[in-house]
Amino acid sequence: MLDLDRETRATLWRRVGEIIEGYGQGLGERPLGAELDAAAIAASIASFDFSRPIDPVELLERAVSGLREGQVHVGHPRYFGLFNPAPAALSVLADALVSAFNPQLATHGHAPWAVEVEEHLLRAFGERFGFRREDVEGAFTSGGAEANATALQLALVRAFPELSERGLRALRGDPKLYVSSEAHPTMTRAARLAGLGRDAVRVIPADARLRMKTRILREAIVADRAAGHLPFLIVATAGTTGAGAIDPLSELSTVAEREGCFLHVDAAYGGLLALVPEQRAAIEAIARADSITFDPHKALSSPMGAGMILTRHPKLLATAFSEHGGYMPRGPRAASHDPYGRSMQWSRRFIGLKVLLALAAEGWQGFAASLRARLALAERLREGLRAAGWRVVNDTPLPIVCFVDEGGRAREAVARAVIAEGAGWLSVTRLSTGLRVLRACVNNHRTGPADVDRLIDALARHARG
Repeated sequence: MLDLDRETRATLWRRVGEIIEGYGQGLGERPLGAELDAAAIAASIASFDFSRPIDPVELLERAVSGLREGQVHVGHPRYFGLFNPAPAALSVLADALVSAFNPQLATHGHAPWAVEVEEHLLRAFGERFGFRREDVEGAFTSGGAEANATALQLALVRAFPELSERGLRALRGDPKLYVSSEAHPTMTRAARLAGLGRDAVRVIPADARLRMKTRILREAIVADRAAGHLPFLIVATAGTTGAGAIDPLSELSTVAEREGCFLHVDAAYGGLLALVPEQRAAIEAIARADSITFDPHKALSSPMGAGMILTRHPKLLATAFSEHGGYMPRGPRAASHDPYGRSMQWSRRFIGLKVLLALAAEGWQGFAASLRARLALAERLREGLRAAGWRVVNDTPLPIVCFVDEGGRAREAVARAVIAEGAGWLSVTRLSTGLRVLRACVNNHRTGPADVDRLIDALARHARG
């Protein structure tokens, strides 16, 4: 029954292909999905009362209708919102293949090809960030939140080896980690989940460029040590979510080395600069990090979710996560190659295929060209906004533009009008300085100069009105 009959499957697959092709090709002509009727959406879902079977073809059409009408379309060429790119065609295909073959990535023995693919990719990306290939270890994750939580565990077990057996009660003081006021809140959540609590997180203020202040970080570490605390982790950000700020990685690396702290770099989005040769200098010192978060589903047009954690310390992941279940099958390679022993996850999806297919088809050069085009469009946006009387307030090589009017106001009503018109979807954010800004990110390979110009024109018209 669950397999359906051959004719129905053929009908469904044919229709799915038509839907996916039509959606991608015609998305730019459709509304962005800004006006969502939550009550109507809830009512339509409530109609699935599961009291009777529904024809599979009808179900497909209802699901497609829900997806079309019930979301903001992040793949739209005028979506300038968060880090949600339109997915590459081969990555979509990869996800379908993975769903059908459903490899089990807990052990190498059950899915050696899939495991080897992911290990090859992790080493390749580690090299791009400047790690020695032979040292690179890592794991694919559901996204940056899982990767950052993993990094926290790596830092803990490296600083406090006794933690794995006796837990926090084995420590002689309170562990402390340090983040910028612009850092992603997933690190604080990771501290809570690890039992450290929010009090373990020292928030270091950012400078005028929204980068962590190194001097205040050093002072905080000294003060914490004097108070009997245990500084163990510095978290730098390469591309903050709000404004794309890049912390002073070289300075922070030096502080970490001198103070004996683990350095993690959250480069979930900003890591894309390592793939564009002329931009690499902005994050060159990332090679000195102990671990790195990077999200292909933010930077490389992979569908959700595709993140990764990378470290240059072999066997550290196994130290943090290795446990053995007696029922687990053993493969021909050492247990060190079993992903479940090097990850927060146990059974999990084959994430790496959607990265492999797109990267193998385009190559590093192809992705560099695509990213370079987005960087150029962001510069076009900056210039157009300035010409129209807006003030750009962030300083970043990334394609993220934060801006206010000449009076320093975010003009949120203008943003709402632009979104309602369909000229573009942009967000409003508050920086750690307290300033509220309009924020536009060029993160879609389908976005072109006409889309950027339409956004600029709409912002100017509604600002005047």
